[in-house]
Amino acid sequence: MSDDRNFRVLTAVGHDRPGLVSGISELIHSSGANLEDSRMAILGGEFALVLLFSGTADVVAKVAEGARAMGDKLGLEIGVKDTKHARSARDILRYRLRVTGLDHPGIVHTITGALSPREVNVASLQSRVVHLPLSGTPNFELEAEVEVPPSLSVPELEETIAGVCARENLEFNFEPST
Repeated sequence: MSDDRNFRVLTAVGHDRPGLVSGISELIHSSGANLEDSRMAILGGEFALVLLFSGTADVVAKVAEGARAMGDKLGLEIGVKDTKHARSARDILRYRLRVTGLDHPGIVHTITGALSPREVNVASLQSRVVHLPLSGTPNFELEAEVEVPPSLSVPELEETIAGVCARENLEFNFEPST
């Protein structure tokens, strides 16, 4: 695609049922836009989606205009917002962070609170509580992709994460993302 691409983020939330992804992707495709990136999940009984699409100014306007009707048809709250393409991969160091341990309140806040003051951006994060086999003990799992500024010492960041996890009685793995 050429440099005249415009980027928009589309969000959708509503009661989960078959056909939601097909309907939204139909809107993007039939408008002539390109679906660049997406994240979808079912949380409780609700479907949640956030995606990045691109196209010429006319094409992204066509998607935005069709979004309300598609939302009504699918029973979703859909929003479209202007954005820009993400920064170049050479401007950041990508790392994968995995944290596990017995579940307790505040884990996501504590982990991300250690990253934020160091200008580490959380590019994606998934967390969940699973019950361990046999005992049924609630175990917390977090997987995140983070963007580390090249000026930040990775060993010092890893030491900070280790300290937070030790205080919270959590295990972690921190490695470059491929």
